[in-house]
Amino acid sequence: MPGEEADKISGVAAEQPDPEGRARAEQPGRAGGAPRRPSLRRSEVYPRPLIDGRQLRDTPLSRLRRRLAGLLTSAREREEAALEGRLRSQPGVTRTNTIATISPKGGVGKTTSTFLLGSLLAGHLKLRAIAVDANPDFGTLAALAPEGLRVERSLADLIAECERVHSPAELRPYVSQLPTGLHVLAAPEHAEVMAEMTPRLYGELLAFLGQFYEVVLLDLGTGITDPIARFAVERADQLVVVTTPEWITAANVLGALRHLRHDHATLVLNQVRERGAAELKAVEDRFREQRLHRRVALPYDERLRTMLDSGTYTLEALERRIRLPVKQLGLAVAEQLV
Repeated sequence: MPGEEADKISGVAAEQPDPEGRARAEQPGRAGGAPRRPSLRRSEVYPRPLIDGRQLRDTPLSRLRRRLAGLLTSAREREEAALEGRLRSQPGVTRTNTIATISPKGGVGKTTSTFLLGSLLAGHLKLRAIAVDANPDFGTLAALAPEGLRVERSLADLIAECERVHSPAELRPYVSQLPTGLHVLAAPEHAEVMAEMTPRLYGELLAFLGQFYEVVLLDLGTGITDPIARFAVERADQLVVVTTPEWITAANVLGALRHLRHDHATLVLNQVRERGAAELKAVEDRFREQRLHRRVALPYDERLRTMLDSGTYTLEALERRIRLPVKQLGLAVAEQLV
């Protein structure tokens, strides 16, 4: 009957929920909906600034104390703090970078420079870095690793067996892992094995290491005209050219620079003595004329020499006058990473 039909229709209509009401109920935080997850901000628990877990007091007396402490801080301390800030603010790399350490003169500190630079890039910038001993004449880079951390295998072994290595764990038996985080790949112990190394094999090695590392440092032997050195100069993203400030060595390196043209090169003046300021300036001026505008002077230090010789290197244990140039070298290279 019409009346019953009307009642049925009105009954159905009465049972249907309001669409707008349902939408409001489904929205979080709305009346009738699921409550939002309660949040607790860190600033509610720690309303005042903290430094190293200690509350920073902001009173006239505390501000005066901080100002006096700043005045008492030496210029060298402020310089190192600023240098640390610049180092740690460097962006990450976008691909594997190859850095070649080179010099036409032997005994100037190429291996030391490679070791110090690689240790800083690994320790401070937390980059996956490996230093490769590419010296054909019994290179000593791997000897800088503590004896308990040094592995027996060499780059020749890795090249021969690289098809079996598919992960960092499988790579581990071939590299010495230093406390700084730097990995070291040793040169072969036998000269005849090293003599078989060619630029093509080094190219294959670099391509392989690029799967695991962000920075590969090549510690080259003496000379700049042999095929491996020429390959390294052409392949490297950066060069680190090493000399000592003595005239006979610096003149030799200056004369060789025509073979080392590179857009990204850093000069290391190694074993600088305290009393050689005038001579050092003259050498720096000449290298500046050759467009080597990034220059770092590493002072001679007996403690550093002993650290390296005994396998007990720690950057922070060195005096500030040594730490600063090591960090300056790291920054000069880090700013040119891509």
